[in-house]
Amino acid sequence: MHTIEYLYPMRTFLITSGTLEKPNVMAADWVTPLSLNPPLLGVAIAYQRFTKKLIDEYKDFVVAVPTIELLKDVWIAGTVSGAEVNKAEKLGITFIPSKRVKAPSIKECQANLECRVVKEVETGDHVFYVGEIVEVTYQDAFKGKPDIENYKFILHVGLGNMFTTNSSEIFKV
Repeated sequence: MHTIEYLYPMRTFLITSGTLEKPNVMAADWVTPLSLNPPLLGVAIAYQRFTKKLIDEYKDFVVAVPTIELLKDVWIAGTVSGAEVNKAEKLGITFIPSKRVKAPSIKECQANLECRVVKEVETGDHVFYVGEIVEVTYQDAFKGKPDIENYKFILHVGLGNMFTTNSSEIFKV
């Protein structure tokens, strides 16, 4: 077991890059909020990923929030390289125009956070991209607080092919 796996389970997101005409998407667990004002988030992407090449070229990306119904697409997005295959033809998701960045959003995701790269940090075998969130679009799962009773967000159990979802059970302190 890799030492990093002690941090799991972690939420799984989809990262889109490229353009609406030539979209790419990958699955990512290593996404984290960084600042409320300005709104910043970070995503770690391995050097060899096609997504890294596209983010470096266009300087933007979208963090899309899938639910368990998209698990098969999430798995393909995370295991097939967009450098070798047109993922848009393999996936059952719909790429739609984003409002403020070139990278497309995903219609079936419950939220799309459009980000412009403001900083890149080399971190071992990954690049950590700091993105300013310039636009957010969302669906029913995010009207008010996240609706964990009716929507199951994807949690990656570790670095393999096991996933779970959130429980609607809430613990208050």
